[in-house]
Amino acid sequence: MIFQRIKELREKLGFSRQDEFAKAIDISFRTYQTYEQGQVKVIPHTFIEKLNKQYNVSFQWLLTGNGSMFENEVGDKENISFKDELINDIQKLSAKRQEYYYHKIKADLIEEELFKNV
Repeated sequence: MIFQRIKELREKLGFSRQDEFAKAIDISFRTYQTYEQGQVKVIPHTFIEKLNKQYNVSFQWLLTGNGSMFENEVGDKENISFKDELINDIQKLSAKRQEYYYHKIKADLIEEELFKNV
C-alpha cells in the first residue's frame, strides 16, 4: 500500500522521525502523518510530485510498488558501466602512467576531504 511505501521511503532517506521528514518536504507534520498512517483515501498528486521532484522518487514505485524506488537507479547502472570502462582504460596504460593516475586520484581525494569540512 502507498502509505507503507511512504514510510519505507522516509526511512531509506535517513529520516527516523515523521516530523523531520515533513519539515524537509515542507508540509505540516499532521498532514504527513495522515499520509504515512493511511488515514486518507487518496494521497494528493501534489505530494507525490513533490517527492519525485525533491528526491527523484519513481512514480511507478510509489504508486504500485513495482520497479526501483528512485528514478536514477538506471543511471546508477550506467555509472557502473562507466566505472568498468574506466578500470579497463587504466589497465591499458603503462605501469608508470597507472602509478601517476593513482597518485593524482589520491591527491584529489585528500583535497576534496579538506574542502568538505570548510
